[in-house]
Amino acid sequence: MTTMKFRKWYNIIFLSTILLTTQLDKIQACTNLLVTPGASEDGDVMIAYNADSGNLMGMLYHYPATTNNSTTTKRKVWNWDTAVYLGEIEEAEVTYNVVGNTNEHGLVIAETTFGGIDILSNPKHQPNAKIDYGSLIYITLQRAATAKEAILTMVNLMDTYGYASEGESFSIADRFGQVWIMEVIGRGEGRVGSIWVAMAVPDGYIAAHSNQARIRTFPRGDPEKCMYSHDVVDLAKEIGIYRSAEDDPNDLIFSFSDVYDPVSFMGARASDARTWAIFSMLAEDPSFEKTYEAYAMGLDHSNRMPLWIKPKHKLSLDDVMAAMSNHYEGTAMEFDQDVGAGMYEAPYRARPLTWEYNDVAFHNERAVATQQTGWNFIAQIRLNVPPPIASVLWFAVDDSSTSPRYPVYGCSTAVSLAYAGKGTQDGVPSPLLSFDIGKAFWVFNMVSNLAYTRWSAAYPLIQDKIQTITNSFQEEVSYLDEQLSAQYDVGNVHEMVRLATAFSVQSGDRLHKEWMEFYGALFARLRDFYVIEEDSTDPICNCKVGEQGFPETWKERIVEETGTKYKCEDDGVVPDLILPKLRGSIEEDIRVSNNMLIRDKTKLRSM
Repeated sequence: MTTMKFRKWYNIIFLSTILLTTQLDKIQACTNLLVTPGASEDGDVMIAYNADSGNLMGMLYHYPATTNNSTTTKRKVWNWDTAVYLGEIEEAEVTYNVVGNTNEHGLVIAETTFGGIDILSNPKHQPNAKIDYGSLIYITLQRAATAKEAILTMVNLMDTYGYASEGESFSIADRFGQVWIMEVIGRGEGRVGSIWVAMAVPDGYIAAHSNQARIRTFPRGDPEKCMYSHDVVDLAKEIGIYRSAEDDPNDLIFSFSDVYDPVSFMGARASDARTWAIFSMLAEDPSFEKTYEAYAMGLDHSNRMPLWIKPKHKLSLDDVMAAMSNHYEGTAMEFDQDVGAGMYEAPYRARPLTWEYNDVAFHNERAVATQQTGWNFIAQIRLNVPPPIASVLWFAVDDSSTSPRYPVYGCSTAVSLAYAGKGTQDGVPSPLLSFDIGKAFWVFNMVSNLAYTRWSAAYPLIQDKIQTITNSFQEEVSYLDEQLSAQYDVGNVHEMVRLATAFSVQSGDRLHKEWMEFYGALFARLRDFYVIEEDSTDPICNCKVGEQGFPETWKERIVEETGTKYKCEDDGVVPDLILPKLRGSIEEDIRVSNNMLIRDKTKLRSM
């Protein structure tokens, strides 16, 4: 069989597997960006993660280190997504300190869910499985110190206790500069564990994933570049969704993504398009955006994007923050200019993601930055500092484009009370109906939800404030690194950890307070549809009260929809144009009168 004939047959097989993949699998959550040392400005590794779910409360998990655990010690496991109790597994003799998605050794793990074909991805096929993807992350962080060790630990946990989740893409990185993408999916009914492929991202490159499996073909025979399960191809043959080509007896053109998670319209448009948006912002190739535009829009499934790209310049922390705030601005998929954006041009839409009108299905765009984010972070793994402070988690709750991040050292043994909490993976439901001003999650939601209603006026103010806060924290971390390294150099690791913890906790406390104050200031500036600015020369309120009005495009829509309903019939009178002039004249008279009064009072005092 020729390669061309094989590929035709191969595509037929893929069409059949698409029938096994539900559209809901493609409307998942989360976005990751991976930056290797050679692609970063400071020579650091960076892993960015937006954890997106409407029932995920933003909080920073903490697991203290333990030692001398008995061989009979068990740990309970709950499913992070469903809160279902899965059972008990053996505890490790020693566990590491974990804060958020990093540990005391500088290991970081993040994820996005891709779902995959139902005959493998549906958790019902392994009903006795005890390890879901959330528990897999946090248990592995407590047991592994390096990226490769983490991969092997994850595989061992899944193969020993079964895998209770859908298909997942994992980002795994360490303080030795290793950055890996690992993709897994369950083995299906009657089997235990998962099939998987893990690939090392070449130094100097960046990668991303966003709810669509991205590993396609992969090299064999070099575990420094790629590792995989022994049955990753054989299982596909066994269940009848793949057959070797005559001219490819070693299955070198076997594609993990195309076989186990074939691209659908929503798989591209609502998922992989976010990776396209990030790559389009950062790619060295200026033609990248247009080259893969049709794919991202779900119109050409054959033109898949590369797994990794070279960035146009070495990336800073600010660059990564900007990428994780993307709303498709300036691309064919921008959605802040159509009627759904409202009169304040917001790149946000009410859920659900898909909807119907006259029995026709439609969808909203699903951007990197989104309202349903529970928490997000950028993990910065520094290769030239002592191991306990190698990782700094720049952590935030809520929307990644409207929330400032604060620094948390990976060795921190405590967490700011404003961010602390336990999740469903520990059997604790999120208190999402209990408003608590003492929790950053609610304060940050107050700011973002105000912004959604006044986007064009609010977002620039929020971005300016975030940048100011970030700059200040970066300076503090740079200074503190020197102090902590000095403690490490004289063997005082305990004091180093104490200082790092105190700084991390205090930073969270300070940011929570500062963002509450910022909410008050933002609310005062934007109340009642005004835009109010300081003006010390104004005697009435020391402010200038501006009326934002409608953008021209919104005026046009109103007139097109309502005709002459709101037309002013007075000859030549346009009140909105005349009244401000009249009001300005009155205010000027008051200002002059007040100045005269002040001058007269001054004269009287001097007499």
